[in-house]
Amino acid sequence: MKIEKLLEGAYDLHIHAAPDVVPRAQTLPELARAAARVGMAGVLIKDHTASTVGRCFTMNEISTGSVRFLSALALNPPVGGLNPCAVESALREGAGVIFFPTYGAKNHIAIWGAGKPPTAFPLPGPAYPGLSTLDGNGKLREECETILRLIAGHDAVMATGHISPVESLALIKLAVDFGVKRMLVTHVSESVTAMSLEQQKEAVQLGALIEHCFFAVTESCPGSVSLDWICEQIRLMGVGNIILTSDFGQVSNGPPVEGFCFYLGKMRGLGFSDEELRVMIHDNPRKLLKGLAI
Repeated sequence: MKIEKLLEGAYDLHIHAAPDVVPRAQTLPELARAAARVGMAGVLIKDHTASTVGRCFTMNEISTGSVRFLSALALNPPVGGLNPCAVESALREGAGVIFFPTYGAKNHIAIWGAGKPPTAFPLPGPAYPGLSTLDGNGKLREECETILRLIAGHDAVMATGHISPVESLALIKLAVDFGVKRMLVTHVSESVTAMSLEQQKEAVQLGALIEHCFFAVTESCPGSVSLDWICEQIRLMGVGNIILTSDFGQVSNGPPVEGFCFYLGKMRGLGFSDEELRVMIHDNPRKLLKGLAI
């Protein structure tokens, strides 16, 4: 079977597309046509600087294919950082996923730097220290509690973003206490958020799904890793706990759907069956998103 057939009914829950504040490989309409050609069920549009609810709503209204656009908000400086008001606004409009800080996170800046490629996005100033979910005593900030309650109340997805593994686990534990049912630990194999196997196991035990992005193996990713290492981690965690995404949209990586397909083919070559791949791009994303409108 051609690898493209696996994309029929599949999801990619991590794509960047124009319009954006940095150049992207494709515009939203171009991405929609590419995803529709292979029969994908849905794509999530992530913007590091703004909510994608409006553009996803519009794409869903005008697109004629089966592809659904899923929306998100990332809690970076342009939306006020850990800003419950921005979260409430996005959720009331229909946002499906709330990402905790990404390029604006203190952890991200410590590892990848501030305002540098591949995440050269706006920051308040050159000496900006970055956002942490923890206060001076190592406890989660009150804003995090409010945000988690909002996510739980709207039955949305909490995604960890680019905060540190320690912060992510603390957030997941509190999210469980507040009734958050949908949790995604984002790109655990990318160098900025690399989680140990023990940390991944703990997250899974708490009810979170683990995301691996193919961006991590490309030259665009600082400190890129091998696909073999990603596959080894997946085997140890079990495919039932994994969501595969591209995290593509960078100009250097080309059209996201083509890139997603290419690396799925590579994984097949490394021993993953079509059934296993289907679990990670069909079944597990559906489980995470079940019932979400946009």
